Amino acid sequence: MRATTASRMCAVAFSLFSLLGAAGCAEQSSAADGSTGADMKAAATAGKLVVNEVFAHGSDELTDPDWAELKNIGETELDLTGYQVRDDKTKATLPDGTSLAPGKYLVIYCDDVPDGGAAGRMHVPFKLGSDDEFHVLDPSGNRIDGAAWDATTAPAGKSYGRLPDGTGQFTVLTPTAAARNL
Repeated sequence: MRATTASRMCAVAFSLFSLLGAAGCAEQSSAADGSTGADMKAAATAGKLVVNEVFAHGSDELTDPDWAELKNIGETELDLTGYQVRDDKTKATLPDGTSLAPGKYLVIYCDDVPDGGAAGRMHVPFKLGSDDEFHVLDPSGNRIDGAAWDATTAPAGKSYGRLPDGTGQFTVLTPTAAARNL
C-alpha cells in the first residue's frame, strides 16, 4: 500500500513540476491556441484596469488641465507598457515602463500642450470635451474599458466617475484626481 501512495505522490509532484515549468515559459512562447505572452498579459489585465474618473473641463493647461484617471482594481501590479488611451479621435501610447500597483491610480493629463505641459506628469496629445469619450486599449488595440459623456452627464466644474470607486456606474462627482471617488 505504501509503494502505491509513494508512486501517486511522485506522479502528482511530476505533474505539478511540469505545469509550473510550462507556466514559467508562457511569456516567451505561444500557447496551443496561438496566443502570445502579450495576449495573455492583456487578458490578465482586462477587468483589473478601469477608467475610474474623467475631468473634461480644465480651465488652463498648466494649472487646471483636463485629465483621466485609471485605477488598478486587481491584486497584482499591472505592466502597462504598450497600452494606449484615446478619445473620440486620437490615440496615445503610454510610456514604456508604466506600471500601476494594486489599488492605485494613474492620472493622465489630457492637455494637448506641445511641450508636454507641466513637468512630472503623464500627458497625451488631446483634450477632453464636454461631449467626448476616453478609452484604454491593450497593446493589440483591444478596448479594456472606457467612458463616454455629454454636457449633461459631466457638467462644468464636475467630473464623471465610478461610484463606488473603481467598480460602480459612472455618475457626476466632485473631482478627486488620484484619490478615491466620493
